[in-house]
Amino acid sequence: MKIFRKTTVKQIVTEQSREKLKEKFNHKIGQAKKEIEQLQFEKKKLLYQKRYNPSKVEERFAVEEKKRKQKIEWLEQQVKQLDHIPEGSELIEGEVDELVEVNIGDEWDLVSGNRTVTIKDGQIIEIN
Repeated sequence: MKIFRKTTVKQIVTEQSREKLKEKFNHKIGQAKKEIEQLQFEKKKLLYQKRYNPSKVEERFAVEEKKRKQKIEWLEQQVKQLDHIPEGSELIEGEVDELVEVNIGDEWDLVSGNRTVTIKDGQIIEIN
C-alpha cells in the first residue's frame, strides 16, 4: 500500500538563495499590485454599469484591495528581514507530499515520522 506523508523542505541561507528569495518576494509584490489595479478597473466598470448598489460594490472591492495591500506589506517585511538573517541559517521553505510504500510489519513510527529535505543553492544536501 502507498500513502502520502508531509515532508518539510528547509533551505540554507546563502547569498545566492537570499537573492532568489528576494526576487520571488518582489515578483509576488508585483503580482499583488497588478491585482489591485485590476480590481480598481473592475470596480469602475461595475460602477459605470449601475447594475449594483454602488456602496456594496465599493465595500466589496475595498475588502479585496485591503487583502492585497496587507499581502504587499507582509512581503515587503519579508524582504527586509532577509537582510538580517545570517548566512548558514535554515529557513523552512514549505512542505511537499511524499509517496511512501507501507507493508504489513513496517514500524509505523518510522513510516509516519517527521522527514526533512535540506536544500542549499538549489541542490539537495540532506534527507532525514
